[in-house]
Amino acid sequence: MTKSRLEAFTDGVVAIVLRVLVLEIKIPNTSSFHSLWVIRNTLLAYTISFIFVAVIWVNHHRIFQMAERINYRVVWSNIFLLFWLTLCPSVTSWVGRNPEAFWPEMAYVLVYTMWSFSFGILMRQIMKANKSDSHVVRVLSKDRRSLISMMINLCLIAGVFFVPLIGLFGRFFVSGIWIFSYKKADAYYQRLFPGNRKEAGTEAFNSKK
Repeated sequence: MTKSRLEAFTDGVVAIVLRVLVLEIKIPNTSSFHSLWVIRNTLLAYTISFIFVAVIWVNHHRIFQMAERINYRVVWSNIFLLFWLTLCPSVTSWVGRNPEAFWPEMAYVLVYTMWSFSFGILMRQIMKANKSDSHVVRVLSKDRRSLISMMINLCLIAGVFFVPLIGLFGRFFVSGIWIFSYKKADAYYQRLFPGNRKEAGTEAFNSKK
């Protein structure tokens, strides 16, 4: 399987997951603010899940942009990641309807914990599939965000036993780590690929001709 085919497959799954996520929001029949306030927890859960899916998709794209080669271990690691991704709409809907209940919060955190874990496996397999001095290995070997996310997720699992709602807000915190650290990661990437922005601009200019 080629890298572009795997990326296209992943993009398709992500698009479907995002569509199912928004379809899980039950729009009120009335037009009052109170009716919107009733589904506030559903909207909150949707927002947090949407942000995290977007964060993973952006980082997934960047990693595969750098990777020079993939193998079937990378392919199956990617499929393992997508398995947990497809569970996202179900647990998001459940926790949105029951934000203070133990099992919905636990299921929500567990799915996202496994998602982070599977993303770490994917990164590891990509590093193994490429040369030790390749750009993707140099970048991923210095990226500790996946490990930090896993540590926080394990703390959230323990925290849900005492305060279930901590699972939902904890996931929002983890997403924030990835978003605000992306600028630093992107700066390191640009140091490795100094010509990418210029080349991207040239390609965009040529495409307009």
